[in-house]
Amino acid sequence: MLVAERIVVASSLVWAAALLLWQLLAAWGGGRKDYSARAGSPSRGVLYNFAAAMSPVRKEAARFHPFKFAVGMVMHAGVAFAIVKTLVILVRPETPPVTPIPLGGFFGIAAAAASFLFLRRFFSPNLRPISNFDDYFAAFIVAIYLATASLQDFGVVSAGVFLLVGAVTAFYIPLGKLRHVLFCPVARLDLGRRLGYRGTFPATRGAKK
Repeated sequence: MLVAERIVVASSLVWAAALLLWQLLAAWGGGRKDYSARAGSPSRGVLYNFAAAMSPVRKEAARFHPFKFAVGMVMHAGVAFAIVKTLVILVRPETPPVTPIPLGGFFGIAAAAASFLFLRRFFSPNLRPISNFDDYFAAFIVAIYLATASLQDFGVVSAGVFLLVGAVTAFYIPLGKLRHVLFCPVARLDLGRRLGYRGTFPATRGAKK
């Protein structure tokens, strides 16, 4: 069942994983040796950077632009669920859909969020001058991926179509800004480790946000 589509998706995932790993190793470069005296815990710094530091109350984008922040969160949550959905169909194509109507509705909302961000970039006088093809195409392919996930849950398109769209999305990940799916957590891990070592993270109580 879905043999050809699953082969295409698996090939795209292998391509993306291999190229992302190569990019990570090329970008890492070993880093500079930290000659500062240890004043804290790297592990606590990492935990803080993935937890408290990501709280909306500590993000200017969330405080000053709550609607846009919420739209971005919905889109990213939809992508996470769509990836899980892709992997489930890839591994066990005979698995029946779980709560297809609510999940399909959620994917539809996430697709609308991605479309809003795409159109905002296109029409915004501040964003349009600094946007390039990758900015638009990344938002476009994510919107299509989420929309197809929704349509597949509602039975409008087949699982094979959804897998093929997922394959195109996976293939593009290491070629543009979508590579932040790897580089964002890696960068947070490295920053948290370094600032934890120096005692800067976790931030002390009463520190300026």
